[in-house]
Amino acid sequence: MLIRIIPAIFIAFLVSGCTATPAKQPLNAPLTNKSINVYSLISQDEIEALYPISNNSAVSAQFGLIGALVGGAIDSSINQSNAEKANDSLVEIRNQLLDLDFDLLFEEEIRKKLDDQVHIGSITTIKSIDELKNRLEVGESYLLLSTSYKLDIDFRTPLIETAVTLSEHGKTKKSSKTLYKNSFTYFGTSLPLAIKSQADIDKEITELNEKFTSKSDAYQSSHKNKMRLRKQVRKAKNTSLDHDQSVDIAARAWNQEYKGTLNKGLRSGIQDLFSIIETDIEDRTDPKQYEKIGTTPSGYPNYHKSILVSESDSRKIIRFTSGARAGALCSMPNTESDIKVVCI
Repeated sequence: MLIRIIPAIFIAFLVSGCTATPAKQPLNAPLTNKSINVYSLISQDEIEALYPISNNSAVSAQFGLIGALVGGAIDSSINQSNAEKANDSLVEIRNQLLDLDFDLLFEEEIRKKLDDQVHIGSITTIKSIDELKNRLEVGESYLLLSTSYKLDIDFRTPLIETAVTLSEHGKTKKSSKTLYKNSFTYFGTSLPLAIKSQADIDKEITELNEKFTSKSDAYQSSHKNKMRLRKQVRKAKNTSLDHDQSVDIAARAWNQEYKGTLNKGLRSGIQDLFSIIETDIEDRTDPKQYEKIGTTPSGYPNYHKSILVSESDSRKIIRFTSGARAGALCSMPNTESDIKVVCI
């Protein structure tokens, strides 16, 4: 069972202090009429997921459909187990997205939304920074969009993250110029929070009893086995869910009651994200000007200062105002009045 509650999206970006370089550098230098090549850096081929690791932080891992882990080494057997469980939950979700050409959708939106801001030449999707370095020519003006898309650690919330940089490539790193940069985060609508209903409890207890009674008489008469069953029943009656159970329910919801909504949500998310990027390139405000007017929303860490950029019935956009996140934009659902119980 899932229950809709007020979403609290905690974006825990550590701030390194007032001397930190802001996320945003506004576009103040005039652009010439020459074409600007666009490079869309999307290293992944499929949707990723965050999974818990043993030190209680989270890392992003990409999995193949056959279940092999792609990417960095896993530093413990616990983390390996968590990665494998996340992979199992991702398989059916990824199958839903087989017709979602994320790279192509990004290229289409670049042409639609950004051509008025910068005179776009070619658009190339690349998989790594090394590939970018090999393609760039001295004197080339280029726009780089570095993007990832994933499910959050509880599998309930899809998100898209994009860092945008407009630069002129010089002979050396020192002679290269950054004309504009900022980072953007788009949170899709979350699934309702998973809860354990009485029906779920009754079903689990019935399955435990049926499994026990299917064993031999000798097995059933064993005091040790009886005590094990009692312990399992007590655990089944506990209404709290552990992480794995919550992820299982969320993954099942994406594939059953909410089938198709992730595909649709990612498509609309890309469109909304580029509308935000388009508007931000036009905004010449120095991010230092936001610092004095930023406030901390209820329930967020003290360093999480922001201003409200826009708000509708369905979404709101905030801009961070301090530290290394100053100027960065985040779009999230605005569903405070949406309280709903859904059974799956």
